[in-house]
Amino acid sequence: MNYTQSLEYIESLKQSGMKWGFDRLRNILNLCGNPENSLRFIHIAGTNGKGSTAKMIQSILTAAGYRTGLFTSPVVTGYRDIITIDGQAVTENEFAELTGYLSSLQTNAGEDVNLSEFEFCTVLALLHFARQKTDICVIECGLGGRDDATNIIPPPLAAVITPVSLDHTNILGSTVEEIAAKKCGIIKPPCVVVTSPDQDDSALAVILETAAKYGLTVRIPSEATVKPIEFKLGLTRFEYDGMEITLPLTGDFQISNCLTAIETVKSLEKTGINPSKEQIIKGLRESIVPCRQEVASRSPLIILDGGHNPQAVAALAKTLESFGIKGLVLVAGMLADKEVSKCLKLLTPYCAKIICCTPENPRALPAAELAEIARQSAPSTTEILVEETPLKALESALRTPEKPILIAGSFYVASAVRTILLHSKN
Repeated sequence: MNYTQSLEYIESLKQSGMKWGFDRLRNILNLCGNPENSLRFIHIAGTNGKGSTAKMIQSILTAAGYRTGLFTSPVVTGYRDIITIDGQAVTENEFAELTGYLSSLQTNAGEDVNLSEFEFCTVLALLHFARQKTDICVIECGLGGRDDATNIIPPPLAAVITPVSLDHTNILGSTVEEIAAKKCGIIKPPCVVVTSPDQDDSALAVILETAAKYGLTVRIPSEATVKPIEFKLGLTRFEYDGMEITLPLTGDFQISNCLTAIETVKSLEKTGINPSKEQIIKGLRESIVPCRQEVASRSPLIILDGGHNPQAVAALAKTLESFGIKGLVLVAGMLADKEVSKCLKLLTPYCAKIICCTPENPRALPAAELAEIARQSAPSTTEILVEETPLKALESALRTPEKPILIAGSFYVASAVRTILLHSKN
């Protein structure tokens, strides 16, 4: 199997949709020799911020000299980029070889190992990390926590819960408490538990109760000790715990993610993992988080953001307000199962034009339907257009001179546009 064939194979697994239960995963991991049992983990769940937090943790541990694997979701910049070691993606040859090996196991095992796309990628990552003898692996949950495929791993060194809010309510529950309970499924003793400083009170109560049940304490960073220094597009500087932190990222919400990452690595001291303050500063300075209020271009200004729920979009709107960014061209695409109207209402005050497109995903909301929802929330002076693909929407946006451009609503749209922009630069 070559690299192109491996991508085609994994794409074909999407047809079966999401699957629940761990029997298939246990079966194929047994066939692989249980690679997960040779690894140490940091497991991260939450509604918002878990991807950024995961990348910061990896960057810190890499700077400290630990061989650090990272498995993230969703696919933002390509399948290989969801499986990295020290920031380097699995190579095309390794990816193809692993996919060929696992697909052969799956075919020979029949229905007992009929994996979904996400399950397959999870196993692929675990096998790669074990073969490469990583010191520690940072694993981001795909959906929820308790029932997520990544929860097949043994008890982690640290279970991290980033801010929890309403999302995927048809699967995870109709209240923050119900969703938090599912996220807390990754808390498996004898791990340490870390949560974000801006955690929802209702979710925090569930986290504290779950930890107490296992006799575990919860580590919560203190945002009150943060001293802001400088905020620019693509740069955030502040002091915390005797360190001057520089993040090449936009948005004050990244401070919360950063503090969570710092406290997570500090909580590992008893396991022999103990980065110095200098290593923490270096790792954070080198953190790269694509499609999270990412400044992809400054002339014209193009911002990419994959936030797809009201909480994430509210953080984006706060950034637009704080930097006085108005009259922009919004390229928007969303999935049908999101709170589309609420998200658009948060962004329309900053838009002169909205170009709606259809994300490349089976759950995508058609561009024409998104446009109708936009018309209900946008001022009558806002121009609203429909372009079927993110590429055509970007081309249309670039024809509006001297206007800042925002790509938002879905990682599927933001990542597609990011790929186009990177390709055009090369």
